[in-house]
Amino acid sequence: MTSFDFKWKSGDSSAKSTFAKKRKPNKNESAMSQSQNKSVTNVKGPTETQALLKKKTGVRKANPTVSKEIDSSASSNQTKESNAPRNTNKSSNFGTNSKFRRNFGNTDTTESNTNKSSNFGTNSKFRRNLESKDTTESTEEAPKFIKRKWKKDKIAAKKALAEGKSVQNDASKKPPAHSLFAVGQKDIYVKSNTRAKSVVEEVFSADKKFSDLNIHKYIVSNLNKIDFVTLTNVQEKSIPAILEGNNVLIRSQTGSGKTLAYAVPILDALQNINPRLQRTDGVQAIIVVPTRELALQTYELFGKINTFQWIVVSYLCGGENRNTEKTRLRKGVHILIATPGRLLDHMLHTNAFKTQNVRCLVLDEADRLLDMGFKKDIVKIVEEFDAAKKNAEYNPMALLKKTYFTDDDGESTAAASNPPDTSSMPLRDPKSKTRQTLLLSATLTQGIAELADFTMKEHTYIDALDEFATANPEMMVIPKTVQQKFIVTHTKHRLFTLSAMLITLSQTKSKVFVFMGTSNMVDYHYDLFTKYLVQLPRNRGKLKSDNIVVLEDFDNASDDEEIVVDTEFFKLHGNMDQNVRKDVFTKFRAAKKGVLICTDVVARGIDVPTADCIIQYNGPQSIEDYLHRVGRTGRAGKSGTSYIFLTHEEQDFVTEMEKHRVYLQKHETEVFLKNLSAVMDEADHEKAAVALQKRFESALENDKELHKSACVAYSSWSRFYNTYSTKMRPIFDFKKANLGHYVTSFGLKESPTAVARVVRGQFGKTEAPRLNRKLQIHETEEKPRAKNPPKKKIKSVSLTTSEFSSGLEPMKKKRKKTNDSDNE
Repeated sequence: MTSFDFKWKSGDSSAKSTFAKKRKPNKNESAMSQSQNKSVTNVKGPTETQALLKKKTGVRKANPTVSKEIDSSASSNQTKESNAPRNTNKSSNFGTNSKFRRNFGNTDTTESNTNKSSNFGTNSKFRRNLESKDTTESTEEAPKFIKRKWKKDKIAAKKALAEGKSVQNDASKKPPAHSLFAVGQKDIYVKSNTRAKSVVEEVFSADKKFSDLNIHKYIVSNLNKIDFVTLTNVQEKSIPAILEGNNVLIRSQTGSGKTLAYAVPILDALQNINPRLQRTDGVQAIIVVPTRELALQTYELFGKINTFQWIVVSYLCGGENRNTEKTRLRKGVHILIATPGRLLDHMLHTNAFKTQNVRCLVLDEADRLLDMGFKKDIVKIVEEFDAAKKNAEYNPMALLKKTYFTDDDGESTAAASNPPDTSSMPLRDPKSKTRQTLLLSATLTQGIAELADFTMKEHTYIDALDEFATANPEMMVIPKTVQQKFIVTHTKHRLFTLSAMLITLSQTKSKVFVFMGTSNMVDYHYDLFTKYLVQLPRNRGKLKSDNIVVLEDFDNASDDEEIVVDTEFFKLHGNMDQNVRKDVFTKFRAAKKGVLICTDVVARGIDVPTADCIIQYNGPQSIEDYLHRVGRTGRAGKSGTSYIFLTHEEQDFVTEMEKHRVYLQKHETEVFLKNLSAVMDEADHEKAAVALQKRFESALENDKELHKSACVAYSSWSRFYNTYSTKMRPIFDFKKANLGHYVTSFGLKESPTAVARVVRGQFGKTEAPRLNRKLQIHETEEKPRAKNPPKKKIKSVSLTTSEFSSGLEPMKKKRKKTNDSDNE
């Protein structure tokens, strides 16, 4: 036995310390040392341990023997578990070293008593005693909703219904509240002003008819056939001024008949030309409108009142075949209706399109033309008209043949040409060199005034409202036959509230416009309503689980469902194909009742006389947009109703509209929810709403394409809501919006972050569409600078040539051709 062994057995500390220095620590020991340092720093005294035992175990008197027994049992359990397989739980404080656990077992138990989430050592009996009371209390307070139990109840209800038995629901069991109605109480602080009066504009004049005007009798008879007999106020004031040949700026409310105000004088002037117009005479009048639907509608109106077969009317718009349009222009057109982009395209690239004979230019819905960014196009169109006119007037042979007359004084003067007759419309005289310009708008803004000053030097201003000139220019004029209402709802309740409104309106013969912010929202809601709202299960009131109607069974949807919403749904937005847009617009106008889900592309100039309800699901981008949306109803003196959806954070919109003397009345949703409860066969409004919301949510779970469409629709809404103007942003503030609740309003269960991931994964690899540079209309203002070509290096002959050289160019060495076999 060496001295070192003797010292080690006798317990000499110096020997053990030297051995510890020589031996490297193990991984488990290093982990134990770290946990030892943590546990030792948090070790509490015996008094604190006894106090914790009082709280946890409920012992009234601190008995030292009890604590000793608990500590001893804990240490014995630790020794048993040390021989068991290694515990992989991250919550355990120590490794598998049983000796270390035996030494510090007591400190673990005392430390773990202070916090439920910390480790109680490995004493499972002690943990069971401490957690038993908490678990029993939590289960009594809020019982969990087990999905498997819900499925069993659903299957049992189906079997009982198939056997003809009545399904009994236990009324004592209260189902857990759906998160749809778990919202805080919010106050509606905006009060509707019932005493204030809006600005009223009389639509019809005092018993004056089209027959009283100096126009052709055939035009009057065609107007009577389509029920246009009495003149409106704007027609009575503007038609005589247009027939006199004046440039006119017209402002009138929506639905007051501004289209006929220029259509009737144009047709009357062209039919009065003698001899008759030929196709070779070219375009005489051009009408510029902002949207394709308005171009088609104006073309149809001209076709109804035009019975003169020699007057050819046509239209140009985006989405149509350009070659077909070129053929029509080559054959000859007299009245051309076009959108700005396609018109300018043909003016620059179609040689057969001549504009030197254009003597009338109409800019309809001028405010919308400026809002859509067509100002640059309109300026370019007017410049092309002026250039074509100058080129047509230039005739060098006429200058050479010009004759001079000599006066008595001997002075020579050029033969004075006859001055043009400005007392009549320029269209009546084919030789006239003047151009008449008409500009029409429902609102008068600074941009409209600037456009009027550019397009026409001298013009007559006509306003259908006499007192408008003295009133505040910010005032909006809306037909008095339209009832304007607002609905304040929680963000989560938007989807089923809109569904309840559509169910209610479908019970009456009404045409409804539903305006939404983006085209993706239009596509999604159209698919959702046509698939899962129009038809519902037949036995929806009998199939219940936890007192809530079950509507999630899509296995035999076609066999077990019936039509609930007896109306036809349509959709219309700018991203649709032109042929589809034309077909949808024509069918919706011809239908007796229907619902058109659309964007603001339909908000300007579209005339659907039987439309009696407007629903604005998203707030407008400007006050003018609100005016034009509401103007789709109440046209030509007919009655209509307008609703706008607002959240509690958007109530200031009502106050903003009152500044423009537009007063909205609050409307409650109880009537709509009552009809929803009747359709769902559920007396409780909340349960009926929850059942419909669950149907939409489960539909998105089963239909992957519809789920993607919902995610894209929400993403497009977030971009739309974040792009409000500075004037409207305090009302529609993206920072105040609860994005999680808005996700629920799209029928999604995911969080906004999860929805963003889905959208990113779908559009991450898509390429941007390539533009056709051949059809480029405007030149870029800042042309990219051409890169300077690299300079050729000039070799200095004097430096590279020797004085003894022959002056001949050096021979180039020929490279030897190597075969592949040699290289191998």
